[in-house]
Amino acid sequence: MKRDQSLYYLLFVLLIMGAFAAMAQNSYGLKILGGVAAAFGLIFGVRLISLLWKKDRKNIYALIEMSSLTLLAFILMLRVFYIHFQFVEGLFVVAGICLAGIYMRKMIYRYRKLQPINNFLALSVLIFHASIILFLLSLVVMPFVPGSAQIVGALAFILLLCFLTASLVKKGRGEDGEPVSALKYVLQYKDYSFLIISLFFLFSLYVGFNKAGMIPAIYSDEFPQAYFELVDKAASGKEKPVDGKYRYQVFKEKYDDFLKRNKIAHK
Repeated sequence: MKRDQSLYYLLFVLLIMGAFAAMAQNSYGLKILGGVAAAFGLIFGVRLISLLWKKDRKNIYALIEMSSLTLLAFILMLRVFYIHFQFVEGLFVVAGICLAGIYMRKMIYRYRKLQPINNFLALSVLIFHASIILFLLSLVVMPFVPGSAQIVGALAFILLLCFLTASLVKKGRGEDGEPVSALKYVLQYKDYSFLIISLFFLFSLYVGFNKAGMIPAIYSDEFPQAYFELVDKAASGKEKPVDGKYRYQVFKEKYDDFLKRNKIAHK
């Protein structure tokens, strides 16, 4: 994890740049976002392969974590590019639940390990992991019950704010007996928990500012907005294909035909 930090910083910068470009309705903004998701997927995929190639005893939980992260990253890439295929939502749900289960296991183990040493630090670590778990669950249920997903996501964000506040106001003693803040303590974990929580924090800021009307939504100028709304309906399972085609596919065919007949190039 630590050896990839410089690359993660670069990807975070590109993620923010792509988001602002997409808000300005520049088509390359979504391409940057999709490229960032693909890059994360490749990194996770390489780590997964390295775990599989290990000759000694394999850690099944590490394999599940990396497999889930790889799947989620590539499926998010497909969502960015509005690519949908059968069972993709099912794969997304399975990967999200598996990853939430892995961090549930880590939360229990780490809390039990810390609780006899320092109850405050143990409780802070518990809140940190609970925020990750709730965030993952909100992603899983978003396509099916968006209202409930928003509530779960808001609760996850509140827990994250509680964790950050606790990190600022008080320090606890770690295993070595030295005082340490909760934030500094979780940064020592050699997993992807801080990466996940960082992505969640950025996503929450975007959603919050967007709902407050302070920043625009992420769009693409390549197709009319109605096209993307139809894609979202197909991806969420709210629409069934007719004669093997979804309405967004029919829309795209007619739109492309319109551009061709009028000799208009895609943006």
